[in-house]
Amino acid sequence: MSDFRTRWLAFHIRHIEPVSKEVFSHVEKMVIGTLIISAGAHVSSDEPSIVLFGYLRHSLVGRGVMLFGIVLLLLNFLDGLYKLAKLEWHVALQIVMSLCYVILSVRLIQLILAFRGE
Repeated sequence: MSDFRTRWLAFHIRHIEPVSKEVFSHVEKMVIGTLIISAGAHVSSDEPSIVLFGYLRHSLVGRGVMLFGIVLLLLNFLDGLYKLAKLEWHVALQIVMSLCYVILSVRLIQLILAFRGE
């Protein structure tokens, strides 16, 4: 029984743990990027009660924040795609994972904007 446990722990440390760390790291970066985009969309869509330096238009600042979030999401996506390409998985699986990333990012932005409350 201890031999099975030892083999399982070795398999977990070599294969499962690095993959789970990478997945959670990318999900964390995706959530941060979508939060930034949602914050920019909120600022540019309404006249918020916060005064931004007094002379900057809210729509301009909101679009800048949205652009920053989009750049973060794009860099995270490209980093994940690069790491997937090194794994030598089938191209169809890489395409499916890429589409899931894009769809999930858009859906998270929609959810965050819906939860902001009116």
